Amino acid sequence: MQIKPGRHNDIAAIAELLRKVFIDDPVLAEYVARSRDPELALERFFTTELKKFYIPKGVVDTVKEDGKLLGVALWAKPNVPITKLDELRMLPGLMRALGRSFPRARQFDSYDAAATPGFPHWYLYSIVVSDSARGKGVGSMLLDHGIERAADWPIYLESTTAGSRKLYERKGFIPLGIVPSAHPVPEMGMWRPGVH
Repeated sequence: MQIKPGRHNDIAAIAELLRKVFIDDPVLAEYVARSRDPELALERFFTTELKKFYIPKGVVDTVKEDGKLLGVALWAKPNVPITKLDELRMLPGLMRALGRSFPRARQFDSYDAAATPGFPHWYLYSIVVSDSARGKGVGSMLLDHGIERAADWPIYLESTTAGSRKLYERKGFIPLGIVPSAHPVPEMGMWRPGVH
């Protein structure tokens, strides 16, 4: 298994994997709860984010075996954060994807944005592994790769489950506390210090 950069022609497979994994995520399930077809809404949501930001401006790490996507991690770079202009570019696609759920999703995003540290850092947006690859070390491989690339830069993320928090803590992340939010499921801000 090797880690390779995600490309434009990988978007459909990546969005499908993200949808399969996150449809049961307590936070993202809320993003699409009011959509007519939550699974389709979530896949379109990720497709928009991949097309408009993560593929052209972020970092998308993929792990494949025999052409099948086993895992993916999406990162924002320290000096290339998501800007207001990026948000505007994503807005039409996100509105189409989420429909009636869009205002609620934007509200949740604003809580995360307010809790994000205000100085440059790598941001781990998501890391997922397919059901068929669970227990094979794919998630740790992706995380270790991202940590190595970050080098002396700090890393920030939000964790939504106790299991993921334990993994991140083993990798040197420090819990910063619950992100203040109206969300029914708490997100934990986590920080891996750097020297920058």
